[in-house]
Amino acid sequence: MIELLCVIAIISILASLLLPAIMRAYNKVQGMAQEFEAGEVLSLLTGETRRYCAAHPQYVFATKSDFVEKCVLAPKPTDWVLAQATEFVPFGFPDDTNKIVLTFHIGPKHATVYAFSKGELTITPQGR
Repeated sequence: MIELLCVIAIISILASLLLPAIMRAYNKVQGMAQEFEAGEVLSLLTGETRRYCAAHPQYVFATKSDFVEKCVLAPKPTDWVLAQATEFVPFGFPDDTNKIVLTFHIGPKHATVYAFSKGELTITPQGR
């Protein structure tokens, strides 16, 4: 019985030493995956937002969750918008189109930044 307790104690000590390294590796891989998926996620986000704003010309977005609910975003863009590292500024149809309203900080240590103005999110480019 004492030998079993000693083995369990040794295994728990080894696990406690490995866990921080495993978490660092997981966070690094997760950050790299975000950078890899960025193009597709941001394309989905802008497409859905533009569709909503075209259908509702007097749109107003008060919060991140309001933005997500009204635009009916896919799961991945929803996660990105609702993330703590994402900055959101409330905006609506009367605001200036150059106003930065959504800023994503992704990747390892949130070093990669994508910022969107109201115009980029709401105005469909000509020719589409």
